[in-house]
Amino acid sequence: MTVDELRQDLSERIGRPVETLLTRDGETVLEVSDLYQPSPAGFGGQLRLRDGTPMAWELWLEDGDSWNFQSALLAE
Repeated sequence: MTVDELRQDLSERIGRPVETLLTRDGETVLEVSDLYQPSPAGFGGQLRLRDGTPMAWELWLEDGDSWNFQSALLAE
């Protein structure tokens, strides 16, 4: 999966267009592996919606079969 494909997937999950993906530390994402967290295994970071809204998000594999997703607004 590319960064662009992940951005599109997150846009669909949130229901609003994602403009930018950032690491948990707020750094620019160059590869999807920049978002990987080994324990608990999954992906996560920050993002900015097209309208400028900042959010945090997590995507993790549960039961080896289904992906769980969570997002929350970040205070600016």
